[in-house]
Amino acid sequence: MLFLPALAYSAILPETIGHWQRGEPGPAPVPAAKVWAEYGLQDSESAPYADGGQKYSIDAYRFSDATGAMAGWDAMRPADAKPVGLMGLAVQTDADEYVAAGNYLFVFRGYKIRPDELSHVVATVPHYGHSPLPTLPKYLPAGALPNSERYITGPESLALYAPSVSPSTAAFRFSAEAAVAKYGAKGKETTLLIFSYPTMEMARDRYPEFQKIAGALVKRAGPLVAVTLNAPGPDDAERLLAQVKYQAEVTLPQHVPTPKDNPVNFFWNVFILCGVLAAFCVLSGVVVGGIRVLLRRYGDSGEGDEMISLHLTGTPAGNAGGRPAGRP
Repeated sequence: MLFLPALAYSAILPETIGHWQRGEPGPAPVPAAKVWAEYGLQDSESAPYADGGQKYSIDAYRFSDATGAMAGWDAMRPADAKPVGLMGLAVQTDADEYVAAGNYLFVFRGYKIRPDELSHVVATVPHYGHSPLPTLPKYLPAGALPNSERYITGPESLALYAPSVSPSTAAFRFSAEAAVAKYGAKGKETTLLIFSYPTMEMARDRYPEFQKIAGALVKRAGPLVAVTLNAPGPDDAERLLAQVKYQAEVTLPQHVPTPKDNPVNFFWNVFILCGVLAAFCVLSGVVVGGIRVLLRRYGDSGEGDEMISLHLTGTPAGNAGGRPAGRP
């Protein structure tokens, strides 16, 4: 496989990882540069690390999202790699480890990194993003040849992994993506591609176009179009296609209860509000009364604030005429 240097690189990897000290960094090798550009490769770096006489190196690749990192991880895995319990997607060989975490792909050459060391690397790399992985690979049937899965996001990766399918047939203008895997005995592999489209109508539109591919058998399942290539026989292709099933997932909006929905909380809040208003009224009265007392104590007669009282009573006895008492 031809490796080309990345077009540009910047400081990605940390200067230290535990006791390991980073050496002089440089560009990381990029396999199939056009394909990786299609995957959304943004930056890369390769750096040696040393601790005394021990040495190893890390190749780091930053993609625009987790889909690109997964696609690069699929492409980089050796056929003999085995899964390993690390974050994200991780496999290892006798000497190396390959890890896709978030929008990053890391290749640890000559070293099996510990989980805490990997966490430190992920925490220090710039522009780390954790977006969801595509669900399309889960529709690939079990039993694929180990590490044969690949991911297609455009014409370049399609030409690399399924050259017999034309870009116009795949119609990437509909935001199509595809998962690829190989099945069967070595030397007699059947290539299975599952294309995903945003709607069932788009998949239905592409279905007859895929049927025009020589030697291909095609099945549509919802928004998926499954295609077998190079099958040893039609029965092998039919058995493989029969395992491709689409399961629609419907998520219904659910109301999440809040304290506002509890009537007890409502009346309790009303009671608290009434208590606050009552306390405010009492306090206001005390303040106003206290101010008046202070004003009178310091010489303010408060005449302007006195209340005028009209002592209205009945007419005194013996004065029916309404004249003042004591006058003739």
